[in-house]
Amino acid sequence: MARWRRWLGCEWMVLGVWWIVFAVDQMHPYNDPDTPWHLAAGRYMLAHHAVPTTDPFSWTMHGQPWVTQEWLFEVVFAWVVAHAQFAGGWLLQVGLHTLTVWLLYCTAMRASQGHRVLAAVLACCGTLVPLIYWTMRPQMVSYLMFAAFLWILQRVRAGERRPLWWIPPLLCIWANAHGSASIGLLMLVLEIGLSFVPPIGRLQPLRLPPGMRWRLGLAAMAGCAAGLLNPNGLKAYTYALLSTNALMTDNIMEWHSPDFHTDVYRYGVLPFLLVVFLILLAQVRTLPLRETVYLGGCLAMTLIYQRFTPYLAMSAVPLLAQVMAGWGRCVLRPPLWLQAFNGAALLTAVLGLAWRLPQLAGPVDQHMDDTAYPVAAVNYMLAHGLTQHVLNAYHWGGYLIYRGIPTFVDGRTDIFLQSSVFSDYLALRNVWWNCPSLLSSYDFSVAVFPSGDPIVTYLEHDPQWRVEFRGGQAEVLAHVPTGSGPG
Repeated sequence: MARWRRWLGCEWMVLGVWWIVFAVDQMHPYNDPDTPWHLAAGRYMLAHHAVPTTDPFSWTMHGQPWVTQEWLFEVVFAWVVAHAQFAGGWLLQVGLHTLTVWLLYCTAMRASQGHRVLAAVLACCGTLVPLIYWTMRPQMVSYLMFAAFLWILQRVRAGERRPLWWIPPLLCIWANAHGSASIGLLMLVLEIGLSFVPPIGRLQPLRLPPGMRWRLGLAAMAGCAAGLLNPNGLKAYTYALLSTNALMTDNIMEWHSPDFHTDVYRYGVLPFLLVVFLILLAQVRTLPLRETVYLGGCLAMTLIYQRFTPYLAMSAVPLLAQVMAGWGRCVLRPPLWLQAFNGAALLTAVLGLAWRLPQLAGPVDQHMDDTAYPVAAVNYMLAHGLTQHVLNAYHWGGYLIYRGIPTFVDGRTDIFLQSSVFSDYLALRNVWWNCPSLLSSYDFSVAVFPSGDPIVTYLEHDPQWRVEFRGGQAEVLAHVPTGSGPG
C-alpha cells in the first residue's frame, strides 16, 4: 500500500501528465521545414552504408563539401521510420523528451534537497516554455545532452566520481548527432573556472571536492578526444562558428533575436522570465554562482539568437530548485483526497493517449502537413517531369529533397554559404536589381514558390514563364523556351 501511495504522489501526476500531453501534442503531422531532409539524409546513408562528405541533394552545390554534423540522429530517425513508420519517429521524439525531463527532474531533486514535487514542476517547465522548439530535428539530442551534463555536474559537485565516466561517450554521441557539442566542453571548462571564483556579493562560490578539478579536466580532455571520433573531425566543434556569418543570421529566422510581439514569447517565455526574476529578487539568501552564471549566459545568448530559448528554460531549473527548496514541502505527503485526484488525472491522461494512438498509423508520407509543404505542387512536378533546374523556396527545399527533386537551395544553409548561391537566392526571391541576369545565368526550367511571393508575381508577368500549377498555397511555373507557343 505504501508503494501505491508513493506512485500517487503529486510529482508522478505532474511528470506523467506532462509526458503524455507532450506525446499527444506531437502526434500532429510533420511541419518543420528541415524534418523531411533529415529523414531523406538518413535514408541515403542507410542505402549507401556511408556518411556523405559532399552534397548529393542540390543541383547548385552537388559534389561540394558537406559537413554532415547530424548524421547519427538522421540514421536513427530513418531506421525507426523504416521499421515502424510514422509511429517510430514519434516514439523517438517522445523518448528523447521523456529522458530530458527525467534528467532535469533528477537534477532539481538534488538541488532542492529532495523536494520531489518542486523538482517535477520545474522539470516540466524546462520543456513546456520552449515547446515550439521541440520539433523532429537533431536539436532534441542537444537538449537531452545539455540536461545530462547539468545532472552530471550536479553529482560531481556532491563528490561523486562515477558520473565522470559518462562524459566521453556522451560527447561522442553529441558530436555525431548535432553541431552543438562545443556547449558540453564549455560547461566542463566553466565548471573548473568557476571553482576559482571567490564570493561576489550574494553569489555563493562553487566549491568542488578535493581533487575534482583535475579529474574534471581529464574528463574534459577525454570527452574532447571522444567527440573527434566523427566523420568531420574538428568541424564537429567548430560548426557553431557559422553563427558569425551575417548573411545567415540576418535571413534565417532561428538565428534572429526573439520577437516578443509573438504569442510564444509574449505569453510564454516573457512571463516565465518575469517569474524567475521576481523569485530571485525576493531571495534574501545567497544565490549559487554556477547556476546564476548559466541562467545569465543562456539569457544573453537567447537575446541574440532565439534558438537558445530551450537552454535558457532548462538552465533555470537547477537555480530555481535551489532557491525554492523550502517552498511548499507539505505537498510531499498528500492527503488521500489529493492522491485520489492524482490517480484520476493520470488515468484520464493514459486513456486519452490510448484513444489517440490510432492517429499514428501509416507511413510518414501520410503525416506530412500539406499546409506546411507543397505536397500537391510536388506531385504535379513529378507527374509532369518538372524536376530539373528547379528554383525553389528555401523553406520548401527540405521537402523537395525528401521527394527526390534536386534543389537550388535548402535548409542545409552552410553548404550554400560556400558560394554566392544563398545571396543569389535572396536576390531572386525578392526580385532585386540583378534578378533578371540571375534567371538567365542559372538557366532555370521550373520555379516553385508560395503564391504571392515577389518572384512569383514577377514571373507571372514574364512572357517567358507560364503558370503550370496553382494550389495548396503554392505555384509551379515553367520556363518557356524562346519561340515556343503557349502551352
